[in-house]
Amino acid sequence: MKLAGLEFSAEALSRNAPRRLAAVVATLVAIFVGSSAPAAVQATEDAEAAQRPPVVMPIFFTSKSDECYDSGIVTAIKRIATLAQNYINRTGGISGRKLIVNLLDDKRDDQRAIANLASAIADPQTMAMIGFTNSTRAKAALDADGKDLKASNIPFLSDISVAGLIADYPSVFTTRPSEDEERMPVISEFVKEMKFTHVAFVGIKDNVASGNLGDSLKHFLGPDAVIADHRLALTDDKMNPSDVSAMVDNLKSKNPDLVFIAVGSSRLKSVLKQFKIAGLTPPVFATGRFEALTAKGGGTYPNDIYMLAWDGFPDVYSDRLRDLLLTSTKPEYWVFQGSKNDAASGWKDGTCKVRDEDLPPDPLSDENMRALQIAMRYADMIRLASEAARSAPPSATVSDLRDSIVNELNTTYSAGKGMFKGRFGNWSFRPSSRAAARAPLIVMLPHGLGHPQLAPMQFLHLRGNTMRRINTLYTDIDMIHADRIDDNDQTFLADFYISMDDRNGASIDQIDFSNAYLEPGSNDRQITIRPIHDGGKSDAYPDHMKIYQVTGKFLYSPNLRNYPFDTQRFSIDIQPKHDSTTFIVQPPPQNLRDKSVTVDGWDPKDQYVGYDEDFVRTINAQTLEPSVVPFYKASFVWLMKRQTTDYFLRVVVPLGFILAIAYLSIFISMHHFEAIVTIQITALLSAVALYLALPKLDANIETLSDRLFLFTYLVLSLIIAITIARVNRRIEPVGWLRKSMALLHIAAFPIMVAAMAYYVYQVSMS
Repeated sequence: MKLAGLEFSAEALSRNAPRRLAAVVATLVAIFVGSSAPAAVQATEDAEAAQRPPVVMPIFFTSKSDECYDSGIVTAIKRIATLAQNYINRTGGISGRKLIVNLLDDKRDDQRAIANLASAIADPQTMAMIGFTNSTRAKAALDADGKDLKASNIPFLSDISVAGLIADYPSVFTTRPSEDEERMPVISEFVKEMKFTHVAFVGIKDNVASGNLGDSLKHFLGPDAVIADHRLALTDDKMNPSDVSAMVDNLKSKNPDLVFIAVGSSRLKSVLKQFKIAGLTPPVFATGRFEALTAKGGGTYPNDIYMLAWDGFPDVYSDRLRDLLLTSTKPEYWVFQGSKNDAASGWKDGTCKVRDEDLPPDPLSDENMRALQIAMRYADMIRLASEAARSAPPSATVSDLRDSIVNELNTTYSAGKGMFKGRFGNWSFRPSSRAAARAPLIVMLPHGLGHPQLAPMQFLHLRGNTMRRINTLYTDIDMIHADRIDDNDQTFLADFYISMDDRNGASIDQIDFSNAYLEPGSNDRQITIRPIHDGGKSDAYPDHMKIYQVTGKFLYSPNLRNYPFDTQRFSIDIQPKHDSTTFIVQPPPQNLRDKSVTVDGWDPKDQYVGYDEDFVRTINAQTLEPSVVPFYKASFVWLMKRQTTDYFLRVVVPLGFILAIAYLSIFISMHHFEAIVTIQITALLSAVALYLALPKLDANIETLSDRLFLFTYLVLSLIIAITIARVNRRIEPVGWLRKSMALLHIAAFPIMVAAMAYYVYQVSMS
């Protein structure tokens, strides 16, 4: 007989009938009484759905064969995409179907990229596609497979930087902002604010992204404003020196106010060097990552250099990614180092160097954080597509899932109406271009400073398709003292100095300390502000520098899983107080910030500044029109490790004595059985009493302290149980069993205690 996956036979039921019958009755009650009819129907539907074929989500990425070590970016994409797939499958999958992420590498080859896209479109189980970063390669793939892509209506969340490439494909979106809607409006406003009237462009011939920027400059600034346009040809991926020399001579004769350079980060150094040699040193607006401003020779250029930043800015971490690293149970999992690439030519000519394996990998290095950012963007797209697909009914076909995703991206996640909050960022798309609604930030390397920072002016895209200028708040917070840290109330008192450059009219009146404690009675923030310097002329303080001393009570969110061997995050969070005084924060470099702070009962370990883009979501109750208003907020963060001397003296040492006494009792002769058990039970009760005597901690999770006590209870209970077993009349006559019990008493418990001590040590040192 079979019932609910269990098998029964007459012979099996005949043995030990009462106990077997009770088990059967319990099973029947659990199935037929504890479950309702609708739940049973749902379970049947879920079981049927689980038997349906899985859906597939191809991920397109690019690896490089000429690097000394495989890219950490590729390692990160593979690892984090798999994590996203597992998370979605654990939380119900897609309409009851499992999700399979298929990783496809084009290896920087156009034909391979075309083949990858074609195979993904041809797969009938493909629900959505993600990837493609190179615009030239993407254009080749779309030109070859675009007809089939349009016919399939497969949603494609690409990373193509030129939005014009996807204009004819209604199901293709891009995580990059649109040039016409985001990048060029910012550049146009910047040129206007800086009063540049004659600009020049230097780009790469036949490069889609570079050429698109040159064409857009003429369209937005006007052909008369662009007085020179040079597009250099590449031979073996290198610029011709004679072409570069002719370009420099032409620009020198025309003397532009600003030169836009889109030749790639790896070639920027060469162009800037030729500018300097020729005595041509106008301000430069380059494309690429802002690290190239110093790493690629920009640090010696005798004028200002500007760039657009999309995924972060100097000296500031993504709060979401830092919190991910801080709260992870396995921080080493977020270190992405590729294996040695023996095929790289650098191993033959000596340019490749063997990695020092003795140096511990740094998860916060620029290279590792960039890999984490890129991989998290892929993971956000996997989760976004999956979330959009879940709006379809359980019986939906793959075609229905595709339609649901495209519809959700055009409506629910349309710019200004809704956002998807991912682990990396907030995502919405412009309906007209299907490009991500993300305003770029202007980063600059001021002449003589040698360190990149945000430019004094930034621009945000408003609802009416207009641009609004916001100021950069150059500010720093110097923590003096923190005390009265309360894990139950989740508050702490802080005393600090806040300083800011006032050249943009900055004042503390514009700042809202968003994590300041609200007094329950008055709903007022418990903050006292005392001006130290008003920014005027002074022999003691720098000009244009406003300084305030702030004392207040602030909130924090403790993670007590490793209490009391824990490291907690304490922050001062600031954001604009009013919409009319919107700003974005730029702190000083990490190496220039004051690291000295006094905290009672804690040891400061690290400090950083994090940023996050949050939003205010509203719905008009009359028109039912949703809207979101984004804004930036910054967190000045201190990581502090709890001092454990008091805990060791009050808890660890007494528990050690309790375990030692209970352990020594097993060496007393069994003729004194009552005395042995009395000692052991007293030890158990002492451990319980010690736990109850500790200060109450309102944690919703099991702390390390709780686990330590539970382990102690387990050990003491096992000691008592084996003591009783050794004198049991059924066990004592069996010599080998009696000796085994004695061996467990003598050897097993020291090993258990040593293992637990090592575990606690590892946690305390992490």
